[in-house]
Amino acid sequence: MRKTVFAVLLMTLLVSVGTVAQQSGAEILVNRDNVNVRLFPAIGAEVIGFVDAGYRAPATGRSGDNQWIRIDFNGEEGWVGFPVINLFGDINALPVADPRSIPYGGFESPRSGMTSADSPAKGRLAQSGLRVRAGPSRAYPVLANAPRYTVMPLLGRTINNAWLQVNFEGTLGWIATQYVELQDGASIVSLPVDGIVADSQISSADTEDNYLGTLAFMLERVNLAQPSLDAIRGTWTTVALGQAAACGGYPARPTNHNIPNPLLAAYYPTLNPLLTLFNDAMTNVRLAIDLWIDVCSRPQPERGVVGQATVQGALEAVNVADAQFAELRARINELLPALQDVGPNECLFTFRQRSEVLPLIASGQLVTDSLDGFRRVVGYCFDATVGQSLRFEYLQASGNASVVMSVSPLDNPTNFIATGQSTGGQNLLSISPVVIPFTGRYLLVIGDTNPGRTEPLQSNFGVLITNVTGVTVIGPGLGIDPLTNQIIQLSSITQPISTQLPGVIATPVVGGIDVTCPNLSFSCQQLTTCDQAYACLAAGNFTLDLDANNVPCDQPQDVNLLCGN
Repeated sequence: MRKTVFAVLLMTLLVSVGTVAQQSGAEILVNRDNVNVRLFPAIGAEVIGFVDAGYRAPATGRSGDNQWIRIDFNGEEGWVGFPVINLFGDINALPVADPRSIPYGGFESPRSGMTSADSPAKGRLAQSGLRVRAGPSRAYPVLANAPRYTVMPLLGRTINNAWLQVNFEGTLGWIATQYVELQDGASIVSLPVDGIVADSQISSADTEDNYLGTLAFMLERVNLAQPSLDAIRGTWTTVALGQAAACGGYPARPTNHNIPNPLLAAYYPTLNPLLTLFNDAMTNVRLAIDLWIDVCSRPQPERGVVGQATVQGALEAVNVADAQFAELRARINELLPALQDVGPNECLFTFRQRSEVLPLIASGQLVTDSLDGFRRVVGYCFDATVGQSLRFEYLQASGNASVVMSVSPLDNPTNFIATGQSTGGQNLLSISPVVIPFTGRYLLVIGDTNPGRTEPLQSNFGVLITNVTGVTVIGPGLGIDPLTNQIIQLSSITQPISTQLPGVIATPVVGGIDVTCPNLSFSCQQLTTCDQAYACLAAGNFTLDLDANNVPCDQPQDVNLLCGN
């Protein structure tokens, strides 16, 4: 509780100190007709309007290269190119901003990310679902998608009241005001302009592999540039010793590196210092090479004649680059996961910058494993094809674990396509049918859900993936056999796990067997049957049962009364 209280206290303090929209006093004057106002600072970006000569507006920000100025254009952030305006005021007083790469409010005080903040002011999406963005403009990346009828705390606003800052299930982001229905007489006037500061920045699962790939690529580029550094060091050392060095055959000039803006934004505190060091190192290597090229390009008799100051400057650049190369290698190697050999029946799983080799299991392959105090979670990977229908079973042969089981894509492990949870006294957990959304490699995770237990954790279990494709599912646990056209229990298909672990009496998990939830994020309006609603509730979507009566989608506000009278 203390962490939440102090987090809210810190955000309130930062809001009271100042807001994002700093008043610089700078103003633009458009100097020609039919000037494009763009969604973000780039040629080719969407044009959101046009202005003519004589148009004036306060400048609210600038691009990193000082080629674009941000203005408030009809309630939306707009960008105008520097060549078509006159700027009155100091451009350096404007904050640097780029909605594609820099969080709203800057990296030091981002106004989007993760939050635990609440507010008495609430807003409801009455008409449709809405994208929650990283800032108050359509140019900012989408952080989440809030479904229709979502009610969210309102935490901030833009100065023109066109955008609202909200907390959507722990994600701090921005939505357009025009789509929000204020609840219980709430007013946005009292909300802080530019909102509150996030507890932490968003780390997108899509950037995890790119992050590691970027680190590996930078390390490889350092190694590729090493021969150029060694060659030019030899040249200038020869010259410093008073000997003649041959012109021509110059070393390759290494180039700087550029990291895509979304990735740089997600890992700015780590990647930006590395990028700066990398580019400085390559600049020093190029400087040493260019100095020698310049010496060799002079006409005779000055060609090849070098002054002492030039020699010292070149050797200094070489020595600095050499030290920077060593620092880059050390820092990147610390961040990269240890190189691990992956066998034919294994896969490498990487999440949150950590990696682990997991066993690769096949459909119909019984795997026995265990959990204990040092190993509370286990994972497996498996391959599946789009449209394939699978059953996942966990049978505890002995022990005291209360487990949760989840299935998700290997490269997007927080995008759960199926989950189930057991409770005490029940040792069989079955999830089926799970329809695979696309062909690829998937992750199956099993973990203990009782970290506060008093007795030591110990569990010996078996896990089995079964292909049930071809069976028509008609309800939780029920299907139609394609051969006999008879209704059957899905658990009876192709030798369930209880028959493969002899001597173990299976006690099924109530509500956890044969879960048929099409998507855990679906609302009552997106589900089509009461069976689906019960399945999704059993799988953990408690938003379907806001009155906690264990009956999903039975309230008038649910609109789609799947399980109502």
